[in-house]
Amino acid sequence: MPPSSLPSFSQLRAFVALCDHQHFGEAATTLGVSQPSLSQAITALEKRIGGELVERTTRRVLVTPLGETLLPYARDAVLAAESFNEAVVSQGAALTGMLRLGLIPTLAPYLAPVILDGLPSELPLLQPELREMVTGDVLDMLNQGRLDAAIIAIDVDLHRAVAIPMYDEPLVILVPPNHPWAGRDDIVPSDLDSQDLLLLDEGNCLRDQTLALCQRYGTVPPVAVATTLLTVVRMVTHGVGITVIPEGALPMLGTEPHAVARFAEPTPVRRIGLVHRSSSSRATDFARLAHVITGLTREAGLPALSLTDRED
Repeated sequence: MPPSSLPSFSQLRAFVALCDHQHFGEAATTLGVSQPSLSQAITALEKRIGGELVERTTRRVLVTPLGETLLPYARDAVLAAESFNEAVVSQGAALTGMLRLGLIPTLAPYLAPVILDGLPSELPLLQPELREMVTGDVLDMLNQGRLDAAIIAIDVDLHRAVAIPMYDEPLVILVPPNHPWAGRDDIVPSDLDSQDLLLLDEGNCLRDQTLALCQRYGTVPPVAVATTLLTVVRMVTHGVGITVIPEGALPMLGTEPHAVARFAEPTPVRRIGLVHRSSSSRATDFARLAHVITGLTREAGLPALSLTDRED
């Protein structure tokens, strides 16, 4: 393709959106254009490169092998252009306007209120739009440019994202009130292998963190029981088994009958951090945001262990 035939930004943006949604209607709605306009942009791009990027079906869109090959380059170009625009808009006005911030489900119920209540006084010009989703979806949405940043447990493969560590959150064991472990503080991770251990379904990072504590499944393999932490908690309170939860979730239990057991030192933790795209021009802003939210978390009395203290 000669230099004079370089694709336009709108064509690349249309191609990326169509690949993300694999549906003309959904992609057009996301971009705020009509379906005919989107179709014309894709057709024009295909003519420029001399090949078919997508297969049109009656219901869905299938990305061709050529489309899969070119998609990463198109996405990089679109994200770079959007980062350029971010830098232009935000010059001299850091952390202002709307911010699409992802939160994982095992963190959102007790961290979201802290963010929504505390940020207006700390960053009055910022308008956070919180979106709750599991880690894999968070990272996908982040890399697709559909989230600006996210707060997750960062002991995972971050793909192309960059993490700003914030604090460590202790993990505790939730047990029924009459369980022999109730009130103990000397449990070692290998003890979990002998229990009816309840887990979240695949896709929740807390599931992986819990499994990492187990040395073997023993005679009672862990059981994946639900997609939400609340459901797992209720199964524990009804005597079905035990589970590992973040300490910050304990105040959410309210009057649910339960007891807590704690691990012996060193206490297992999950590291919480703010992640953003490596291509973002707002790394400094996000570092400040992470610092502010960490401070709000501690002020709210949530368990947030200092990274410095733990590393000394």
